[in-house]
Amino acid sequence: MKIWNIAPTHDPAFGGLYRGINDFAAALDAPVLSFDDGRRDRSGLDDRAVRIPTGTGLLSRDCHLVPRAATDRAAEVIAGADLLVVHSLFRAHTAWAAAWAQRQGKRYWAVPHGCLDPWSLRQRGFVKRLWLAAGGRRYLAGAERVIFSTRRGLEKAAGWVRPERALAVHWPVELPTRASEAGPRAAFRERHGIPGDAPVLLFVGRLHSVKRPIHAVEAFCRAESGPAQLVIVGMSDDVSAADVLRAVPASNRDAVHLVGPLAGQELSEAYQAADGFLSLSYQENFGYAATEAVAYGLPVILSPGHDLAYDMPRAGAGGLACGWLLPDDSLAAAAQAISDWARLATGQRAKLEAMGAAGRAWAADALSPERFREELLRLV
Repeated sequence: MKIWNIAPTHDPAFGGLYRGINDFAAALDAPVLSFDDGRRDRSGLDDRAVRIPTGTGLLSRDCHLVPRAATDRAAEVIAGADLLVVHSLFRAHTAWAAAWAQRQGKRYWAVPHGCLDPWSLRQRGFVKRLWLAAGGRRYLAGAERVIFSTRRGLEKAAGWVRPERALAVHWPVELPTRASEAGPRAAFRERHGIPGDAPVLLFVGRLHSVKRPIHAVEAFCRAESGPAQLVIVGMSDDVSAADVLRAVPASNRDAVHLVGPLAGQELSEAYQAADGFLSLSYQENFGYAATEAVAYGLPVILSPGHDLAYDMPRAGAGGLACGWLLPDDSLAAAAQAISDWARLATGQRAKLEAMGAAGRAWAADALSPERFREELLRLV
């Protein structure tokens, strides 16, 4: 069976969306056709994408409109396809893909990637709801499947999709090897001036207002964290590193470390050097950083905007077996969870390690690439 992934501007700058599309491409052995904004040269990216420029006009540049030359070229590229997997919403690639599938008598799937989350719909909400009314609902109704990465994401989008066509399939995360943890842990801490015996709480994500890095710093500094250290990994976005540093009181300057963006082995060392993971994001449709933390065996402190947290194993009165799911977005709730984590990290390590082990065991099963592939192939 010949399958194509259809996307608007397939670029690593889009973080989880880019990675999620690549996961579909790998699992289905299906290349990516990208209606590309052409703002930079992406020919060197090793992601199997066929990039078709949409032009430099104001609307075509961001794929709000796709010129005829681009759609003609796209039709040539995917000729003979049996199934289109169409990623994201609110761009012209969706209408084109649906129309192509209808003309050819073929199937298409819609993968919204968090676009139907109520928080997302409030951002430029009028334009998005206008798009849904003008043709978006029809596009979603025509999809053979509408695929979400979590059950909570599916539930929050229930008003926009037909329930019999919607389903949740967890995106995959490789389970990392922790056999050589001691070496990378010590190396990372020495490189960034972190005491070898201090508990480390790790934040990984873009410095963007939706990720709330400043709130993370404020909650950590408000908490009773003792000798604990906060490490922030991520590139600047609409929040700069200077903005984050300004939120650190003088008394906490030695305990907060901004290390910038990391990838590959350096990012792996950051996870291995940590004793817990913190994310206060307003919205995480899947949350690759948090899932990688769980896969590394780190206890997690997660805001209620993390959809995947509601699929994680539970313990006690609705809490997470692998950490803390905050009741709300308040700094008080986050600071309390950080205080609880710090107490375990300094006096009850066995409890903390048991949390990490529970999360890692769950990730090994629920988030395995093999399970993801099997689920998609069953749907195909």
